[in-house]
Amino acid sequence: MPVILQHELIELLAQHEKYVRGGNGGKRLDLSMQTGHELDFHGKDLTGAEFVGSFLNHSNFSHACLQQANFFGATLNNANFLEADLTQADLRGAQMQGVNFTNAIMNEANLADGSLLRRGQSGELGPIHNVDAKLRLSQAVFKNVTAQRAKFSSAITLSTDLSLANFKGAKLTGVNFTGSNLRGVTFESADLRGCNFSNTNMNSTILLGANLDGAVFEGADLTASLVEPQAVGSRVFSHVKKMSKSLENLEYSIKEIIANHKVWVNTLGREGKRADLVDLNLSRVVLDGVQFQAASLKRSLLDGASFKDAVFTMSDLSGCNARGASFVKADCRGTNFSMSRLDGADLQHADCSCMMISGSATPIEWPATFAGSNLQNANLRGTNLKGARFESAMLEKTDFRDANLEGACLMDANLTGADLRGANLTNADLRGAIGVKT
Repeated sequence: MPVILQHELIELLAQHEKYVRGGNGGKRLDLSMQTGHELDFHGKDLTGAEFVGSFLNHSNFSHACLQQANFFGATLNNANFLEADLTQADLRGAQMQGVNFTNAIMNEANLADGSLLRRGQSGELGPIHNVDAKLRLSQAVFKNVTAQRAKFSSAITLSTDLSLANFKGAKLTGVNFTGSNLRGVTFESADLRGCNFSNTNMNSTILLGANLDGAVFEGADLTASLVEPQAVGSRVFSHVKKMSKSLENLEYSIKEIIANHKVWVNTLGREGKRADLVDLNLSRVVLDGVQFQAASLKRSLLDGASFKDAVFTMSDLSGCNARGASFVKADCRGTNFSMSRLDGADLQHADCSCMMISGSATPIEWPATFAGSNLQNANLRGTNLKGARFESAMLEKTDFRDANLEGACLMDANLTGADLRGANLTNADLRGAIGVKT
């Protein structure tokens, strides 16, 4: 099998660039059945390139455009596809153990089965790869990946990190997700027939419109997840570890909880009772103006709920699912929204700055945190986010117009398509952040 070296690749990439642009002297990149080790394709436009049966272990495809590229039967173990665009790419039968797909776009990509054959010495046909098909994607990372309408092989086992991935409309029939981290994953309208979700973390996942025939959820944590109402309590979810609790199962009514919490706040904890709404289903509730200082709403389902002008100072909403919820003009100073789902939420003109904690010689500034959260398409226009923390948050197409992000930490956040017009980014930490356009 021919070997391709980096210095040889440079000229081939230049020819492919001309090919993509339709210029003279252009030629499609074709590394089919060639071997290259640790080759660097970083940031290149490789649209329509051919890699059939190639051996490219440890190669770097980060930030590359690989739309409609053909990797059929390729060996790509430990390759880096960080933030690469693999839209409609052919990855059938490819060996991708340990591959990093973090923040990659894989819409309509094909990761189904496929076998590249070769003729042996005695003339018989046999597969080039003799690796167990179930291990094709072992230890691969799909964190924050967008793979709408993608196709996966039923033989694949995905015990890996797929947190915040978007598999809307994807064909995942029979995939084994046992033990995977599926926090915040979107499976809306996906084909999940026969999938195994045993012992998975499925906090804040979306399963609306998904085909769950024959799917197994034994030991799965589905708190704050959105499922079809008729499916709740059905046989398919009979062996889950946890699901959101309904208001009907509480000892006190929500009005009593709010009243007791107000007494608890006003008496500094001497009387009343702190609001404990952990794992509770509050979907679509209207609690505008509610006083929930220092309340606990961890892993609560707040989909479409309304908390306009509410007070959540120093409250814990970590791991909650507040997709499409309204926090307009809410007081969220020092609030913990880490690892939460806030996609499409409305936080216009909310105060999510630091909470000043006195009681010592030097007051402490306690920041609001959205670390690891999904705020895609959220509206934070005019929001006070001074000193807020957004490490590794998904902020694609988030509206930050006229927001105050002074001193905010946006390390490793994904800001692709975010609107930052008029935003105050003075002293903001943008190290490792992607897609920043001011």
